[in-house]
Amino acid sequence: MWINPANLQTFTTHSEIRSEFSHVSFPAEMTESDIEYVGLLPVTLTAQPEFDRRIEKVVELTPIAVDGTWMQQWAVVTLDATEQSAMAVQIQSEIVTATQQRLDDFAKTRNYDSILSACTYATDANPKFSAEGQYCVGARGATWTKLAEMLAEVQANTRPMPSGYADIESELPPLVWPN
Repeated sequence: MWINPANLQTFTTHSEIRSEFSHVSFPAEMTESDIEYVGLLPVTLTAQPEFDRRIEKVVELTPIAVDGTWMQQWAVVTLDATEQSAMAVQIQSEIVTATQQRLDDFAKTRNYDSILSACTYATDANPKFSAEGQYCVGARGATWTKLAEMLAEVQANTRPMPSGYADIESELPPLVWPN
């Protein structure tokens, strides 16, 4: 990242610099010297601060000069009600997707295409396939029932909104194949 200290405009790619300074003929491979030639200075990148994605977001601020070095800076900002609602929908979607992936990955450990595929074997004539299919039907139902209970608790304000799948994964029923 680079900054033009005269107007505080920042650039993150060489193509942005080429576009802004279209009157300059840069070599194919730009160097720091080429960038300094047009008056841009490097910005030291810093890690984003931690934040609660359910109610906050991180925004990048204009870099500041600290002892002659330009430093990237961040701010944690509270989401407004509309953004919080949208984030809750996004988090719920991520949790549902991860839960489905967990079920599908489990089924794949026995070479089924997905949990749905495994469930179709519940009435198979082969006793092994039938047992595995029946187990998957039950595991799938128990998993989605538990997830629905957790969502109901969030909606009833008796449980905080999870920030992601990792917050609820350990509460889902264990997935262990029958012998």
